[in-house]
Amino acid sequence: MTRVGWRKFRGYRLILILPCRENVVVCSRMMHRLFLVFTGALLGILGISCSQHVPLPPGAPPIVALSPIEGLPMASVWNEQNKLELGVDTGAVQKVLLFSPTVEELGGELRGKDTIQSTNLPISFSLNGEHIEETPDAVMVKTAPYDGLLGWAAIRQYIWNLNLPTGKHHFFTSLPSPIKRWNKLKLIKHSDYAQVDDPNGRTVIIDTGAPYALYIARKDWERFKQDYPDAPVSVYSGYSPAAGGYYAHECIYISSYRLGNLVLRDIVACESFADKDLLNTNSEIDIMLGLEAFFRREIWLDGPNHTVYFSEPRRRQYLSTPFNLSGITFVPEPDGTPPCRAVVAQWSIAWEAGLRTGDQLVSINGRRFLDYAVLDYITLHEGAKAKIVVQRNNTLITAEWVVPRLPSPGDYHPTPEAVSPEEYERLKPIHEQLDQLNNMLSQPFESDSPQNTHE
Repeated sequence: MTRVGWRKFRGYRLILILPCRENVVVCSRMMHRLFLVFTGALLGILGISCSQHVPLPPGAPPIVALSPIEGLPMASVWNEQNKLELGVDTGAVQKVLLFSPTVEELGGELRGKDTIQSTNLPISFSLNGEHIEETPDAVMVKTAPYDGLLGWAAIRQYIWNLNLPTGKHHFFTSLPSPIKRWNKLKLIKHSDYAQVDDPNGRTVIIDTGAPYALYIARKDWERFKQDYPDAPVSVYSGYSPAAGGYYAHECIYISSYRLGNLVLRDIVACESFADKDLLNTNSEIDIMLGLEAFFRREIWLDGPNHTVYFSEPRRRQYLSTPFNLSGITFVPEPDGTPPCRAVVAQWSIAWEAGLRTGDQLVSINGRRFLDYAVLDYITLHEGAKAKIVVQRNNTLITAEWVVPRLPSPGDYHPTPEAVSPEEYERLKPIHEQLDQLNNMLSQPFESDSPQNTHE
């Protein structure tokens, strides 16, 4: 799924203008790195290509990867004499997807009237090199932290070594032989996505543009949560046309998840933001593996041979995705207009302090607008003090709390499936006999032999 995101990289802060109260919203780590902003599967679906994958000819130039990784992995491409930086996103189906501010800055033309348009800016992997895309797609956005996305149609022609424990990545045209002994996931050969060949028939996508480890389709979310009954529940938020605009959904902190021989530990699992109706697809993406799934592993994504190889977990972890410790976030209306309303996880510390989903923001630690830098502070930093004033039914409510420490992740305890009425009737006599036996055993034991007494 293609996303257009605003996020904070190290040493970089983006200002996003929104019509919310003071008309300026400072978007910091929560909207950039923690709550990555998506344009999601809607743009990917619109850009699906029906072409078959053609392996690269010998001696083809590799993609130039940019390290260290600070958020989304980046690579460089060229438009004539102009060097561009693109996010490497296996969730985007195109070869190249440029952001409209970059097209305008380079003097290119935008053709079309929809969210996805085309442009006349040819793209190469090297200076004055052969064009890999003559008329790349462009997505219409107000602003963005980089020039566009390098999508799956380009990535799959190479072998991508993504080493997140060291913060580095590279592209190759051949796979080192020892890597073939690593654990692996097979990919579906002719899919427009980096789609895992799941033996259970689920639609499983690897999406390096999504920050969290795991995204579960909405239709399966409640059942998924029941399998982790003691998992801490919180919320995450962002923006995506695939969600109809601004959104917020639940997430939980879990101790483990297994997909084939890939075992993930201590991760954040999220309810998917994507709306199937807006995507105009017949079925949802059941599971999406985001970047956090590989924070402690080195992976080799062998596009030509449709395989992802991954190492055992490494001790070092270069990147991390924080968990919302307060269980609250604020979002404007789907189109970005005020009011900004609360989304609160039930039984979270914000919920216990009296806040509820739907409360309208008045102030957050004294600021009368939605300042995400402050929201970061009161949701991510242990020991931080929060004071939020909201309006509910024409009544002002003040809530205060101290941000707690990160709780223990929830363990996997699947809920047994209920028996059918027919099965219940069949087992009913057995249960009645067991109840009678339990009643007999619960009676006081009386010995038939006389008790010895000491005189």
